[in-house]
Amino acid sequence: MQAGYWGSLLPAVWSFMLALRSRGLGSAWTTLHLEHEREVAELLGIPYERCTQGGLFPIAYTKGTDFKPGARNAAEGIVHWDAW
Repeated sequence: MQAGYWGSLLPAVWSFMLALRSRGLGSAWTTLHLEHEREVAELLGIPYERCTQGGLFPIAYTKGTDFKPGARNAAEGIVHWDAW
């Protein structure tokens, strides 16, 4: 796959995941299988010589719909300016 194509993958997947969420579904972007891309292509019937895999996106119903941001450390505790 040419380098320019990767830039359009992220916005497409992001939109796909947002559409899933609006329907009570969730997904995750995983690339762990790419170490065995040829074998996965054969298993899934993907023409390996013609198509490059960019990820797998399992889809499932979520537990509830009360989505909220995850807990994060304050930026002041992890960002450093001009010193460590």
